Amino acid sequence: MNDFRADIQGLRALAVFLVFIFHISSSVLPGGFLGVDIFFVISGYLISGIILNKVEKKSFRFIDFYIGRLKRIVPVYYIVLTVILIIAVIIYLPSDILQLRMNAFWSAIFASNIYFSTLDTYFGASSIENPFLHTWTLSIEMQFYFLLPLLLYFINKRWLPTALIAIIIGFLGYSVWGTYFLDLKSKMYFSLAARIPEFCIGALFAVKQDTFKKIGTSTLNYISGISLVVILVCAFLFSEKSDYPGYLVIIPCLATSFLLINKDSFINRNIFSHKIAVHIGELSYSIYLWHWAVMALWRYYKVNYEFTGVEVVLIVILTYLLSLFTYFTVESYFRKTNNKKFFTLLTALVVVLGVVAVLLPRLNTYFYKIPDKYSRPTFGLKSHSNSFEEVESFGDLSKKSDSILLIGDSHALVYKNILHNLGLVNSFNFRTITNDRYPNIPGLNQKDFSNKDLFVQYSNIVARTNNEIKNAKIIFICSVWFDDQSSLPSALDQFLKNLNASQTVIILPDYPTPDKNPIRINRDFIKNDNSNYEYKIEYKKLPVRIKKVLDQYKNVHVVSIDFKQKLKDIPFNKDTLMYYDKGHLNLYGTEVVSREFDEEFMNSINKILQRH
Repeated sequence: MNDFRADIQGLRALAVFLVFIFHISSSVLPGGFLGVDIFFVISGYLISGIILNKVEKKSFRFIDFYIGRLKRIVPVYYIVLTVILIIAVIIYLPSDILQLRMNAFWSAIFASNIYFSTLDTYFGASSIENPFLHTWTLSIEMQFYFLLPLLLYFINKRWLPTALIAIIIGFLGYSVWGTYFLDLKSKMYFSLAARIPEFCIGALFAVKQDTFKKIGTSTLNYISGISLVVILVCAFLFSEKSDYPGYLVIIPCLATSFLLINKDSFINRNIFSHKIAVHIGELSYSIYLWHWAVMALWRYYKVNYEFTGVEVVLIVILTYLLSLFTYFTVESYFRKTNNKKFFTLLTALVVVLGVVAVLLPRLNTYFYKIPDKYSRPTFGLKSHSNSFEEVESFGDLSKKSDSILLIGDSHALVYKNILHNLGLVNSFNFRTITNDRYPNIPGLNQKDFSNKDLFVQYSNIVARTNNEIKNAKIIFICSVWFDDQSSLPSALDQFLKNLNASQTVIILPDYPTPDKNPIRINRDFIKNDNSNYEYKIEYKKLPVRIKKVLDQYKNVHVVSIDFKQKLKDIPFNKDTLMYYDKGHLNLYGTEVVSREFDEEFMNSINKILQRH
């Protein structure tokens, strides 16, 4: 296991190629993400062989192993993290910079897999712009590297295959259970426990490779050819819709393992050992670190997820040049340094990364001086979502409570200032409590939530909302009514059924939204004459499934506003930006809407109230 294997470098080249193509365009290679699984199997195979060889010679030392892993992984990793943050200072908007720094923190401590599992899915739209998203694999590798020596050192080699098989079966069962029965696909994707079988399959083949080789050279040659075909077929047949990892992960992992144990096969000698494949394999770690960072930063700046042919060529060239540079100046250099010098330089890298991270927001403001009023939500946050502190009251507070309540999702948060301005002019007040994405209507099913934390947050908000509902005579609701919340119609129906006949529900109209985040395209709150992007504006209507529920109740009324009447230049008004992202009006935008549509809103609301 100490001999250099050119074919393994070639196998690494295949893995990084699959991942690279998948990240360029998932439609071209929908299952290219399994390149990560190939990396995990290779790691399990190689590291196990190295450790076992040293254990047999009684030369294995835990401290040497861990320092070796640090030298191999951390220096270039921290340099890439630092470069990403420096570039982000220039291209990131202030509203996004703090989240980026949080992503960098979890990546730097090799726990990004845990953190990202609580956010969007790996395949989500917002994830595709996260330049640190790919660090989840490094986090899992480092976590496993901490555990692997303990397993190999303390378990007798005689019993090791049995132990590895038991671990593979046990953790594979955990992955299958979480993926198929608990609907925790995203959590399993980022989970160390769900990925342990992949490393252990590689380790098992390293331990039992002599046994596998007894199959015979000719048979193994056929198996190697079949294994390569299997990997390529899986790369085309698997997709982000597949229940992965689950039991499907066994297929590419076994195929990779058979390629690893048969170094003399035609495939290994003539394809994976080719000098180009070996060269790419040597650069594969740097390529992996740089390629996604380049793509994500490019996507963020261009506000476009699809690359043109010219952009693909530029990304390939830039990734290769950066990888070439860091391989020879960082990776190769740090592997040869003595421990004292290594830790001195590592400390310097950590300090530089920390300083850049701390100064990130302040440095960013030098490039983008966009007031919060235009770039982020600022009104009514104390009564909203994860920033909730208390139920708030707005409008004309000089008079006694009007027993009006506003609830809903983040679009209801936007309506807080609209209704506040209407209340000041028309002498009414209201109380409000709202939630992100999931409207605080009781009864939503936990299966509709992307993770448990969001469901807990929703449940806490609903508990406070229920007390307010009892005392409200008029309830305003505003929501996007997302289609992926399958339990929403039944929850809404039950909510309306439980209200008293004297309580009136008013459904507020959703405001128009552009197809792209205008602040990202314009990069200022005053219209940039050089920006010629033509926005497609969506004027939303109530979904049929929601309208069917509302039509059943006489105390429920829908307000309709013709926003096209006065908003002619969305997402701008008089060359000033009205949105802080593609889905939400900023504070200025809410002031425009409340001012321009005061009469329409009040006429509709008063007509409704006169009926009751």
